[in-house]
Amino acid sequence: MDYFVLNGICSKDMGIRVNELPSITKASKIIIKTPILGRSEFLTKDNKTYSGTVRNVKCTLVDLSKFDAICAWLDGIGDVVFSNQKDRFYKAYITSEISFDRLSIKHSGFTIIFDCQPFGYALNTSILPLTSPGTIFNPGSTISLPVIKVYGSGALVLNINSNVIKLSNVSEYVTIDSLLIDAYKETLLKNTDMSGEFPELVPGPNVISWSGAVVKILITTQWRWL
Repeated sequence: MDYFVLNGICSKDMGIRVNELPSITKASKIIIKTPILGRSEFLTKDNKTYSGTVRNVKCTLVDLSKFDAICAWLDGIGDVVFSNQKDRFYKAYITSEISFDRLSIKHSGFTIIFDCQPFGYALNTSILPLTSPGTIFNPGSTISLPVIKVYGSGALVLNINSNVIKLSNVSEYVTIDSLLIDAYKETLLKNTDMSGEFPELVPGPNVISWSGAVVKILITTQWRWL
């Protein structure tokens, strides 16, 4: 039986039968087109960004006693997993109205519209430790924005593929958060002690090395798919 899980709660446990899941959809890339005066062609600019996707789930409410609880549950922002893609979740929100048909009889049909961010994220986030330079593999279909905790002291240099990140004034450790675009130690921002681009892990192998008094690094993966 098909199902979905929203914020850790399964549709089956809420007395909902899923009749149709959304098709598996790849988000479209946003391309800016600029006409060329006097020509039938146009220029294109790729900002490497993607649009969101709209995913409809057709359902039947088979336990009318849970109607109010379902209305409270299907509200706002959350992480949703669809049973035809069990290995990943989508960051989604529900803002459109939900119309229930024939609520006074035994069953009631309705459709949930999930407005999703473009990426599906791995359900199981892992922390990869490295105590010596090496290679880690990104199984996703697009770049990952990791959180990297670098343990060491003084001035350090971290190399991720062709990206050179220089860190200064490191005491014990520093965290490089590519999703937040911040370097910090607990609540203390360390952006001024970092130079270089925030790291990205490309699909496939990523070569990681360093110099300086680095003890180890911990990489919290954020694998994702289009």
